Amino acid sequence: MRSWFVTCAAVTALGGALAAALACGPEPDLLQGDEYLPDGTLPIAPASERLDGATRDGSAGDGGGEEAPVPLADGSTAPLNTCETARDIGALSGDKGSGTLTATGSCSEWLSLRVTEDDSSALGAAMKVRLTLTPSGADFDLFAFVDATRDRVVCDAPTASSTKSGTSVEEIPLTWGEGTIANGNDDSRTVGVAVVRAGSPCAADAGSYTLLVEGNR
Repeated sequence: MRSWFVTCAAVTALGGALAAALACGPEPDLLQGDEYLPDGTLPIAPASERLDGATRDGSAGDGGGEEAPVPLADGSTAPLNTCETARDIGALSGDKGSGTLTATGSCSEWLSLRVTEDDSSALGAAMKVRLTLTPSGADFDLFAFVDATRDRVVCDAPTASSTKSGTSVEEIPLTWGEGTIANGNDDSRTVGVAVVRAGSPCAADAGSYTLLVEGNR
């Protein structure tokens, strides 16, 4: 968009009456043109608009290009793979039927699944998925990553987490999409899951987990 502005010299040339109506010099309410160079500090963007070191697609920004780590606690260790190389465990509907997916393992790792929108009625049907992690013989924590506003792979910050101590069952319900009226958008999303093991990142002889994913509940 092209911006137009009037210089003090131009105002003077127009005559005294108009010059009196158009004040020259610094004025806080003047609009900045495309080529205007501010002589002060521009205000910082609202928190909701700032990237804070990560781009909106989940990749790292000015921090050197490295993926943001999964939050770790209780001596847990990071997954051996990455968000981008997550193990794909399949797809299921988030708003129709009662599909399930399962995955087992003994390591800290990233998993990925696709949750599809399949209800096309005029009435809204929210997208729902429930993640249940059952540890055995070791402490595993559960982190879920999804962007409710647009379809992208999220790697920068968990949407929800469950970090109970010991071998307690970890559970995360996720909901996004439509309310009571259909929104006309495709609310299908890729959900990232990080399973994080306490202690060493991988030990087949010292604990395992089972992940159950239930769609539309």
